[in-house]
Amino acid sequence: MFDQSSIIITRYHINTDKTSASLRVALIADLHNKEFGTDNIELIEKIKSEKPDIIAMSGDMVTEGVDDYSVIVTLTKQLVQVAPVYYTYGNHELYFDNNAEFKQSLIDTGAILLNNEMVTYNCKNGEQIIIGGLKQYPFYEYDAPDFDNDEALFFKKFLEAQQNNFSLLLCHYPEAYKWKLHSFDIDLMLAGHTHGGIVRLPFVGGLYSPNQGWFGEYDKGYFDGDTADMIVTSGLGNSKPIPRFNNPPEVCIITIN
Repeated sequence: MFDQSSIIITRYHINTDKTSASLRVALIADLHNKEFGTDNIELIEKIKSEKPDIIAMSGDMVTEGVDDYSVIVTLTKQLVQVAPVYYTYGNHELYFDNNAEFKQSLIDTGAILLNNEMVTYNCKNGEQIIIGGLKQYPFYEYDAPDFDNDEALFFKKFLEAQQNNFSLLLCHYPEAYKWKLHSFDIDLMLAGHTHGGIVRLPFVGGLYSPNQGWFGEYDKGYFDGDTADMIVTSGLGNSKPIPRFNNPPEVCIITIN
């Protein structure tokens, strides 16, 4: 139960009438500079064996206050050889937000950095899907209501662009779904941040999730809303001294068809 080095695969199947394409997504988050074998070879091989079409990194791959980010750069260089990598910031990456070298190092790996940006992905059958990355919660700025910040402006464009195409929204924060995003038309949001509640109790779930508190509702798993769906990964590492319990490192494999 205290095993912090054996990676599990959690599988999800999403059915949609917005695309006839079949897409396999590997979702990872919250590595926090952890290594699974030399240069993360065990993590790379685990993902590679699943043959994903794309790899989504939903933030906190680094740790605030640790200026050495070589672990994530080395990992991403290898993962782009497996499949296209789409990366959005978590709260820990914001520590590096004004670090031009950090951003350029990520871009130089070949990953597509999505901070309030979106791109189209061409599926094997010729159809396109929209992949967007939301940097922070879009309706607050410095803890005050604000519907005109960069995140809100991007989110509006994203919603317009994905009306006729299946879309993936990379957003680190599942509490954003809880607060407001669940009420919008989002095909699938991919989140992390919670570390699965750190300690998971049988029949109860995660003990504590950031910004959700004790026994947070959106700590791990698939959430099917009226208009918006979300998958939250429990992630791979930890930024706190409290060890993960009954909560092994996780890679999510999501099949969309």
